[in-house]
Amino acid sequence: MKDKVNMNRIMRLKNRVLNTRPEMDLENALILTRGFRESEGEPLVVQKAYAFRKQCLEKTVKIWDDELIVGNSGSKQRGGLLCPDTCWSVLDDELDTISTRKYDPFYLRDEDREHFVDEIRPYWKGRSTYEKWLCQIPEDTRILRDCGVLYINRKAVRGWGETTAGYEMIIKEGIEGIKRRIEETRAALDITKPGHYEKMVYLRALSLSADGVIQLARRYSAEASRMAENETVKTRKEELLSIAEICRRVPEKPAETFREALQSFYIYHTCIFMEQNAASYNPGRMDQYLYPFYKADLEAGRITPQEAQELLDCLWVKFSEPCLFQDEKTAQYSAGYPMFQNICVGGVDENGMDAVNELSYMILQATMDVQLYQPSLSVRYHMVRNPNAFLKKVAELIKLGTGFPAFHCDEVGIQMLMNKGIPLKEAYNWNPCGCVETNLAGKMHCYTSYADYNLGSVVEFALNDGRSRKYGIPAGARTGNPCDFKSFEDFFKAVKEQITYIIRAMVAGNHVNDDICLERVCPALSLSFEDCITKAKDYAWGGPKYNVGNGLDAIGVADLINSVYAVKYLVYDKRMLSMEKLLEALEHNFTGFEEIEKLCLECPKYGNDDEDVNQLTAELFSFIADLIESFDSKYGHMTAGILPVSGNTPFGLEVGALPSGRKAYVPLADGVSPNAGTDIEGMGAVMKSVSFIPHGRFSQGTLLNLKLDPAFNQSENSTQSLMAFLKSMCSLGVFHVQFNVIDRDILIDAQKNPEKHKGLLIRVAGYTAYFVELGKEVQDDIISRTAHAGVNV
Repeated sequence: MKDKVNMNRIMRLKNRVLNTRPEMDLENALILTRGFRESEGEPLVVQKAYAFRKQCLEKTVKIWDDELIVGNSGSKQRGGLLCPDTCWSVLDDELDTISTRKYDPFYLRDEDREHFVDEIRPYWKGRSTYEKWLCQIPEDTRILRDCGVLYINRKAVRGWGETTAGYEMIIKEGIEGIKRRIEETRAALDITKPGHYEKMVYLRALSLSADGVIQLARRYSAEASRMAENETVKTRKEELLSIAEICRRVPEKPAETFREALQSFYIYHTCIFMEQNAASYNPGRMDQYLYPFYKADLEAGRITPQEAQELLDCLWVKFSEPCLFQDEKTAQYSAGYPMFQNICVGGVDENGMDAVNELSYMILQATMDVQLYQPSLSVRYHMVRNPNAFLKKVAELIKLGTGFPAFHCDEVGIQMLMNKGIPLKEAYNWNPCGCVETNLAGKMHCYTSYADYNLGSVVEFALNDGRSRKYGIPAGARTGNPCDFKSFEDFFKAVKEQITYIIRAMVAGNHVNDDICLERVCPALSLSFEDCITKAKDYAWGGPKYNVGNGLDAIGVADLINSVYAVKYLVYDKRMLSMEKLLEALEHNFTGFEEIEKLCLECPKYGNDDEDVNQLTAELFSFIADLIESFDSKYGHMTAGILPVSGNTPFGLEVGALPSGRKAYVPLADGVSPNAGTDIEGMGAVMKSVSFIPHGRFSQGTLLNLKLDPAFNQSENSTQSLMAFLKSMCSLGVFHVQFNVIDRDILIDAQKNPEKHKGLLIRVAGYTAYFVELGKEVQDDIISRTAHAGVNV
């Protein structure tokens, strides 16, 4: 099939994206600001919808050569959008350096700078949700954030990403069908009844947003017609005329063909980025909601598999155009302009039966064909229902070494949704979101990764009476002098008290954030959530069918386990050293205490299937899950997750030496992976240790990184071995794994000679990026991961 797709077109599209310099794109911000000025006096949600519609009517509309799927959330092919109503100050802080900063630079044109200084900044100063958050953050939460124990509400995290819109409703009903829903809801209201006026106001905002989407598509249709008139190449002229006809119909009307469904999806996808640019608006289960259109076209002779594959490949290139704009410090540790647009294939259908279809394979093939860093691709694999042929295709993609796909055990994903309160019938339809989080398209409200907390700091605080070693100030709970602890139980109690103190502070900050985020209205996104329409209640206000407490995500799993176990083993069980000596060694970062360092390093470690360490793992993370789920928010129980992205690197910079033998201020372990170099019993032992974490209860997702030596691919039975390993992972109840298949020497050479390795894709954590665009600290962390030459099941 691949040879018959027009790969010349795909390579031209791909190369144009790769060779286009990312720019700050302030056109949307400028139109938004003018829209808010024009609508002053209106309710906030109407102002937001009015400004969105104005963006749709006035933004630059451009169709690039060779494109078959069109649309762009901004005015530039690769642009970083600024959303000043949520946070304008990121750009203000870096106005003079944004074009030249080391990580993820964005070229800022002089005219855009002038617009920012003259119009955008003056209007929004003091009005953004980020500024309100800074004023209202609880003091304990602020101290923990400033000491690197919590990572909350980054400046560049804005909007309502980490969600999956109801794309299927947009495609099947069209915006005209959604407008009918709005009118039906409005017709049932009576302004004389309390609360109904507010609903009428909200429905007006939905109507404005719906009209904006329609008008934007019509403008693309007009642009394609204009270009076709001037086109002299017959084949391209026909393509432009087809684009004009398709955009004249969708997404206003229900899609009738596979190509219309793709175009309807993508126009709406760009619209929700326009409304509030954010990482992680997830296309979800594309092989399910697009398959009926592909099947019907195929049966009617309207399309061939090769033509459909080319359309998918074109769409895959489009996913790599938008660039996440984040502040310089954040970019240093999560570089690569990651947008976290997570697409999912496989799993079961709403009846619990096999959902794999021809489109599932074609989506895997699109990732093989295009090999760009976006979209993220995830696989749901159900051991009982999904066929071996599907698993084989997945294994072949993994072996390419691009970091795709992220592999998920479907049974555990379903458990996670049910743990969030979703009935089984609907939990069958879950999809991965962002990194590895669990979501439900068009039905769920949840910020899946509200905050990260530092498990390395937990141990440090328990051994330092709540003081930060780096900053020398009290930041955690006062749990006393550890030299006075009489037993391991006393120490373990102190560890639990520190965890409790930190999580309570996160929950306090979450409640403030939830209130502020009521202002982060998003009527364009809410258009695709049926319950937002019938309730006349915005996504930001809890309008979707299911509302879940935000996610609290752990970083440093192995550091916590290994350090707690080292104290138990060395100080209390074996009495090989005193608490006083251990504390002295940690204070000096093991300098002059090399024998103690050796004892710490030689302790049994997580990742080697040690029975005692495994039992400690289960006890610690059951305690954490119990604790987090004991807290309620206005949207439901708080939820737990373990998905660090690359936060293990900056968090490590905040933590001194630990009893595990880890030196001060180096990266913590990533995700649920062992500390680098400590997993010496092979991948089977790693998987068994990881299985002692109660994955189903960490319902925002758990993330496991593994690295395979390329020598593995040379094995005669490598594909079958990898398939067997993935099946055993599912049988153990482990939720997720993703692989890098890369030679360590190549990574080292790429670090030294980046110009030779510009196309080298690597799986960082929950996202794939070009290795040479990552910060050195993150590169070093990836290089240090244990490389397994074989798979033992």
